[in-house]
Amino acid sequence: MKKIKDERLIVQNLKNIRVAFIIQTLGILSLLVYDGLQNGILHAYENPLWFIFILTAVVLGYLNLKISVDVYDNKRENLVPYYIIPLGSFLLGGVFTLIVTAGPDGNLQSGLLVGSVVGLVFFLTFTYGHYLVKKRNEE
Repeated sequence: MKKIKDERLIVQNLKNIRVAFIIQTLGILSLLVYDGLQNGILHAYENPLWFIFILTAVVLGYLNLKISVDVYDNKRENLVPYYIIPLGSFLLGGVFTLIVTAGPDGNLQSGLLVGSVVGLVFFLTFTYGHYLVKKRNEE
């Protein structure tokens, strides 16, 4: 297969991939909704398609993060000092730990698990965003 060199064909190919991705995502979502209506919402969460749907959304979010950083026109943005990111993620994780622990079915173990996951996801996302903005400012 030859490599496409014409930019118009490259753009058209990307548009075709986008349409196929949208159709695939709508198909997965409709199967999950159908499964949830037939067997209950908890059964839909146990379906492996749910994991694929969530994983696809997370990957798409991280890929769009790089694009959203490049959209800004300001050449020199004031970056938040990096030490704020771990501090904020620790505080956010602590808040979620308290919320889950204080809930009706909450215990300390589940609270720590939810707080750790939320804090880690917050930390990784904002660290990556900080890195992209810093790299763009250096160029």
